[in-house]
Amino acid sequence: MTLVLGLDIGSTTTKAALIAVSAEVSVVRVARTSTPTDVAELLAACAAVARECLTDAREPIAAIGIASMAESGTALDGDGRPLTPLLRWDRRIDPGHLDDLLARHPELPSLTGVPATTKPAAVALRALRAERPDVFQAMRHWAGVADLVAHALTGVRATDHTLAARTMMAGADGDAWDAAVLTSTGIAAGILPDVRMPGEPVGPTTADARVFGLPAGVPVYIAGHDHAVGAWASGVRAPGAVADSLGTAEAVVRVTDAAATPAAVADGFSVGRTVDGSARTLLGGSRACGAMLEWWESEHPADRLFDRLRGLEPDRWVTSGMTVLPYPSGRQCPRPDPTAGVAVHREEADPERRARAVLQGLVLHARWMRETIDAHAHSAATDLTLLGSLADRIPSWAPLAATAGIPTRRTTTREPVAAGAALLSAVRAGAASPDLTLERTDVAPATAPGLDDAYRRFLETVLTEGER
Repeated sequence: MTLVLGLDIGSTTTKAALIAVSAEVSVVRVARTSTPTDVAELLAACAAVARECLTDAREPIAAIGIASMAESGTALDGDGRPLTPLLRWDRRIDPGHLDDLLARHPELPSLTGVPATTKPAAVALRALRAERPDVFQAMRHWAGVADLVAHALTGVRATDHTLAARTMMAGADGDAWDAAVLTSTGIAAGILPDVRMPGEPVGPTTADARVFGLPAGVPVYIAGHDHAVGAWASGVRAPGAVADSLGTAEAVVRVTDAAATPAAVADGFSVGRTVDGSARTLLGGSRACGAMLEWWESEHPADRLFDRLRGLEPDRWVTSGMTVLPYPSGRQCPRPDPTAGVAVHREEADPERRARAVLQGLVLHARWMRETIDAHAHSAATDLTLLGSLADRIPSWAPLAATAGIPTRRTTTREPVAAGAALLSAVRAGAASPDLTLERTDVAPATAPGLDDAYRRFLETVLTEGER
């Protein structure tokens, strides 16, 4: 048995998982805390959850893996002090900065596999240069979230290919920074972290890692983009396999050996590689997942949405005739529309039916994403795996997804991204078989008469809204 530690710095919550690997993967302990935007507080939060997990470590830790949200980072001065808070993927940026970047590099989305949104670091840095020139001039390092934590552990500034690719400053493979883009953005290559190839460690922990409860000399790996890490760890590795990662945001990750990059990117999907570098991925993102549930809870507190959803059983599902377009902050894909909002059609007064309609809207939007990804991959998906706390907390979510006719499983391992980061580090350190995956269970489709008709209504409604 070998112990490894994984960290997952997500949009809302930072998690740590201590796992034991042998012939299988078992979770020894997990810890959670909220994700701060202050950089010092963020590092302290990561250290705290690591220490909490390590209280149960009876053997030395063999490796550490770090996963994080992408498209989020901070500017640092020459001494490594933060010049900004964490500049997150979901903050508002003047779209004029994106327009300026694309005017100079119109081919950039197709070359990088990253859709034209304000989220990538290339846009954030152009905004920083225009709006805070003093900070931009003082910047000596740019670090993504996982990069910050890896540096705190090792003293080395590095990132991995899945996170580099999401910056719009590297190609779709994420293996090198694009000199032309850096020149137009005014960024010296030395400001960005080194890109580690799949399997390559950042370095060993230093004495500074003791604040995390770790000794010196433990190999540290950046596992990568949180959704991609969870997909790989859950066994979504072969062409045709699909993961649906449910969190504050949602990501559908499809492994493929063929992807029409320009068309997929124009439709709002990202093209990249799996965390082990072995295959291509198509990724569709949506801000409307946990964020949509929280939006509805805020706007309609009397509905007690979360309580009702937790109580809905899949074998007694009653399809709602109400159609909800779940876009509290625009739609990323398919058919990107930053102006899209929440829309309700054939609204019902009954709170339970309203709760069903909100969940239906999220499930049906994910089905639309998956079917569109299949079209860009030129083949049908072979299987679907759902992961994330919402699939656990809302018992009908996975069974409703399974009604689309694809063999469906749900990852049952606690904190699958943190555990997945740990598993990947164990494989890379030679301490675990590369065939190991997190535990999954088969999902039986819900008994949901009328759901296919509801899907057709959903598509008709969303496409009609887009034409207005």
